[in-house]
This record gives sequence, C-alpha cells and structure tokens, in this order.
Amino acid sequence: MREAEVDLEVCDGCQDCLEGCVYDAIDLVRIGKSKRLKAKVDPERCCGCHECAQLCPQHGIAMNWLGRIEP
Repeated sequence: MREAEVDLEVCDGCQDCLEGCVYDAIDLVRIGKSKRLKAKVDPERCCGCHECAQLCPQHGIAMNWLGRIEP
C-alpha cells in the first residue's frame, strides 16, 4: 500500500492535486504563519493511487510505501 506525502517546501498551492483526487483526500491548509495554502493529504482517505503525484507540476508529492509486502 502506498500513501501520498506532500513536500511543503515544493508545494505552491496550485490545487491541481486537490482537483484531481477522486478520493477527496487532499485539502489546502495554511501552514504556520504562511500566507500561502499548501496541500495536505488525509491518510485515512488516501488510497495510494498516485494520481496526485502525476498531476503535480512541481513534483512535490511522493508516494511512500506503508508496511511490508508479503510474497
């Protein structure tokens, strides 16, 4: 199983990932005192489909493997 993780240093808040996520697993949130909104993935909703990572023009979303894969 995979889960999306946003690199907050790279995310520019363009909303491409948000609009492309059919699982409604991404929200835009204000991080700290920043004026810009950044993408944040809800791990409970993320199915690991990789669509958001493919849509990100900044390449700011990585897919991380969760748990072990049994043979």
